[in-house]
Amino acid sequence: MNPISKETLPLLSFIVGLGIAILLFHKPFQQRSTLALPVNEIEGKTVEIDKKCYQYHAEDAKCEILHS
Repeated sequence: MNPISKETLPLLSFIVGLGIAILLFHKPFQQRSTLALPVNEIEGKTVEIDKKCYQYHAEDAKCEILHS
């Protein structure tokens, strides 16, 4: 007795083929760290974290993009 019927074989083949296509053609997502707020809104703001105060200061820096 065959556990896979002739009606379900095309669906199963489609799912397996789709999985193989995703594995072959998937490109990894590149992440880029960005601020959620504009710099002019947080510049000079003071926040308290663990009973210590920090003040935001923006400065130019070299961009480094890490690849995984």
